[in-house]
Amino acid sequence: MKFLCIEDHPLILLGLRMVFAEYYPRAVVSHAETFPEALAILEQERFDLAVLDIDIPGGENVRMMKILREKQPGLSILIHSAFDEKVYALPYLQAGADGFISKQAPQEEFVNAVQSILDHGRYVSYDVQQIFLSSFTDVSGRTRGGNPIVSLSPRERRVMQLMTEGKWTKEIAAIMNLKENTISTYKRRIYDKMEVKDPIELSKKIALFR
Repeated sequence: MKFLCIEDHPLILLGLRMVFAEYYPRAVVSHAETFPEALAILEQERFDLAVLDIDIPGGENVRMMKILREKQPGLSILIHSAFDEKVYALPYLQAGADGFISKQAPQEEFVNAVQSILDHGRYVSYDVQQIFLSSFTDVSGRTRGGNPIVSLSPRERRVMQLMTEGKWTKEIAAIMNLKENTISTYKRRIYDKMEVKDPIELSKKIALFR
């Protein structure tokens, strides 16, 4: 069994290594601190599972699924992220990830996610499963319009995530290395797609899908 941890935070990486050592003592665990480094490793070795932080340096958002599998077809991928799983899980699963789990999840849930994927299944948390269901049916079981969050582009989702963290336009621009007027444009698109007028309405709308 071989695992590749694509993770740049030393403490998180240490935790992953400890979990794998406890539950898969015979496994070989490699790691990459940047996305390009992960691609270089995949050119040299084959792995049973890649555990990917979507905020990895050099990363390319949802395109990473396709790029990783160009290096190793059939590679199983578990997204392990600090980003809000209720916002980010669906687009990454649609892009080809086999599972999505929050970095705040307990150890037992992480192991369950890993084993589910190794057993050729897929994994999302119970909360995300409920969002998927609510995207298609209402309480009476009738089909409905769906979760508007899934209509956002990767950058729009990132801007929305930072907005929900209380960041101002100037702060978001600095974090994303974009111009303030570009961020303002993204915010207008988010408001339009989410059908809200301000940050308060946006927070309430997001809460409906949590």
